[in-house]
Amino acid sequence: MLPYPLTRPNRLRLARAFAPIPRVDISIECAVEDQMGQAFVDSVANPQLFMIEQDGFFCYFAGDLDSDAGRDFLGKIPNGRMLMAGSPGWQTAVERSFGENLIHISRDSYASAALSADHLRSLASSNPLSSDVVRVDAALAGADTPYLGMGAFDSPEDFVTRGIGFCIMKDGTIIGGAYSSLVCGNAIEVSIVVDPAHQRQGIATALACQLLLWCLDHHLAPHWDAANAESCGLAEKLGYTKERKYAAYYLK
Repeated sequence: MLPYPLTRPNRLRLARAFAPIPRVDISIECAVEDQMGQAFVDSVANPQLFMIEQDGFFCYFAGDLDSDAGRDFLGKIPNGRMLMAGSPGWQTAVERSFGENLIHISRDSYASAALSADHLRSLASSNPLSSDVVRVDAALAGADTPYLGMGAFDSPEDFVTRGIGFCIMKDGTIIGGAYSSLVCGNAIEVSIVVDPAHQRQGIATALACQLLLWCLDHHLAPHWDAANAESCGLAEKLGYTKERKYAAYYLK
C-alpha cells in the first residue's frame, strides 16, 4: 500500500475510481478535491486498488478487493481503523481477510434536502439555550476540549478559514459543540458532541439549529451520518430524512 500524491491527474483518476462507490458521507469528495484526507494505492504508476483515509481512521475502497491482490492490499491496513464503504464485494473481502478481528457496526445515512429554515428557526426560538450558542473562533478552536474535534484541519486558523462551528460554554468551559468535521466544495460533515453531564438538556438541538441554519444560508449541504439511536432521533427532529442503513466495520 503506497501513498498516492493528490496531483491533478491523480485526483482525476481517484474520482473515476470512486465514482461508482456508494456515498455514506463526504469523505471521498474531500480527498478528490484535496481538501482533507490521504489516498493510498497498490501501484502509483498504474493503480488498480485505492483507499481513501480520513483523519487516520475512516477508510473507503475502490477496486477489486475480492482477489489475491485485493486481499494483500487489505492486509496492509493498520489496526484501529473504521472500514466504511467500497466496490461491490468489499464486505465479503473484508470479512474474509479479518474475520473475528472485525466489529460489525450498523449506521444510518440521512438526506438534508428536506431541511427547512423555518422549522429550524422555530426549534431554536423555543429552546432557551439558543441564546447561549456562540460561534467558534480561532481561540475556541484551539481550546483543549473533547467537544470540538479539529483533527482533519491543519490548525485552529485553518478551521476558522474553511470550517464552521458553534459551541455552548459554562463557567468559561466548553460543554458542547456542533461543527464541520469535514469540508468539501458544497457540503460539510456534521459532528455534535455534548458533555455527558449536560446531555438531554437541549444543548445538541440548540447547537444543531445554528449550524444547519448557517449551512442553508451559505448553500452547503450539512451531511448527517448516525451511529446510534440518539443521533437518529435528533436528525429526524431537525428535519432530516433517512436514506438507508449501511454496514461498517471496526478493525480491532
